[in-house]
Amino acid sequence: MAEIPEKQTAFVFKNGSFALEKKEIEVPKPDAGKVLLKVAAAGVCHSDLHVLHGGLPYPDGLILGHEIAGHIVAYGDGVDKAAFPSDALYAVVGPNPCGMCKACRTGADNVCEDPSRTHMGLGSPGGYEQYTQVSARNITKVPEGIPAAVAAASTDAVLTPYHALKRAGINGMTRLLIVGLGGLGINAVQIAKAFGSYVIAVDPKESSRDLAKQYGANEVYAKLPEESLDVDVAADFYGSQGTFDLCQKHVKAQGILLPVGLQDPKITFDLNHLAFREYTIIGNFWGTSQDQTEVFELVKKGLVTPQVETTSWLNVNKVLKDLDEGKIKSRMVLVHNEDN
Repeated sequence: MAEIPEKQTAFVFKNGSFALEKKEIEVPKPDAGKVLLKVAAAGVCHSDLHVLHGGLPYPDGLILGHEIAGHIVAYGDGVDKAAFPSDALYAVVGPNPCGMCKACRTGADNVCEDPSRTHMGLGSPGGYEQYTQVSARNITKVPEGIPAAVAAASTDAVLTPYHALKRAGINGMTRLLIVGLGGLGINAVQIAKAFGSYVIAVDPKESSRDLAKQYGANEVYAKLPEESLDVDVAADFYGSQGTFDLCQKHVKAQGILLPVGLQDPKITFDLNHLAFREYTIIGNFWGTSQDQTEVFELVKKGLVTPQVETTSWLNVNKVLKDLDEGKIKSRMVLVHNEDN
């Protein structure tokens, strides 16, 4: 293994400032049961913008970046080196579960019940630094052939829609409406087609609609028709009141609504409409460690091709600004080169 420096560069959050502060901080020595990863790639997500705009309150000193891929450069006590070889690429399970609570033991580790648990990049130090430590149980070996940037993006931009659609039980008999074809929604189209579903997709952007067609969407709209499409599942990947209302309008009786996007902090539904039509609303958060393994299999087989753009991790503040201004076409991933 290469020598590990005592100091590293990190981009640090401070309340009231949209730009992250570039600082020199100590490289952590991994605690028992943890490994130290040299970050190879870190995806940039809209959730970061919610933090920077104050919508998700966090204290000063937070290191963002919850989509992480990297290589092990040091082991804490008790970690089996044979089980986690240093020559492999690993992706981090962002929910950072404890592995011991009832939720974790029953396969729902994305909603871990440990009150001391904090999410990677949203509590625990994340990927906007050169080295980060994580519990060995919360890294997943990335199959050979998947680049670090794609692996990093897959830990949320693919994992989140996969978990949501899996929870809804989509299959070859499902009529699925996908509202919003951004970083998550366009991957949802590919996931749904891998499951054999009939996909109806809507987005005002022509480029996004063209991409949805390329990935096999059966019907694509800039604006949905007035009459109900009577879909089995309606997935809102934008997450505003307006898009959620569209989903309520177009889901069939006893269908499923999936609010996934987080544009608006609160959305409402008509209780009478819910009662009379008996549709189900399913909440969704990120994805489980098992989901992450399944996601990598889809990517490895070419059934899902994450839309990824890359730039140097030193450009993180420009990327966040561009994302805030709607200039990012797909998923931007920050990559580390050996010389920075």
